[in-house]
Amino acid sequence: MPRASLDCKDPRFLMAALAAAAVIVGAAWMGRGLPRGAPWKLVLALAQAGATTVVVLMMVRGIRQLDELQRRIQLEALAAAFAGTAILVTAWGFLEIAGAPEVRWGLWIWPAMTVLWAGGLLVARRRYR
Repeated sequence: MPRASLDCKDPRFLMAALAAAAVIVGAAWMGRGLPRGAPWKLVLALAQAGATTVVVLMMVRGIRQLDELQRRIQLEALAAAFAGTAILVTAWGFLEIAGAPEVRWGLWIWPAMTVLWAGGLLVARRRYR
């Protein structure tokens, strides 16, 4: 049966997100003394990517279980996050060419997308009240 909204308080999702966070932090801690390109550092990076993938796939599964209106709200929020991320990264790229500090987007793209998605959700939910 479809749920009315994507529930971030779902115990399974929370446990998966906490486990992913533990893997990401633990792998970062274990890999800090290893030289760049070391085989074990690459294995740890793959573990971090895998943990992130599990959480993202759980979110996709949750969205698939939503009713039609909630899916539309999520689609609009994700579209806003996609566009906002593209604008942010492209604009910062131009600023870097002009002399602004370089940003390691591999670390910041996920948090930026998440914040923009949350903002898009607030706007889209307000629109469909």
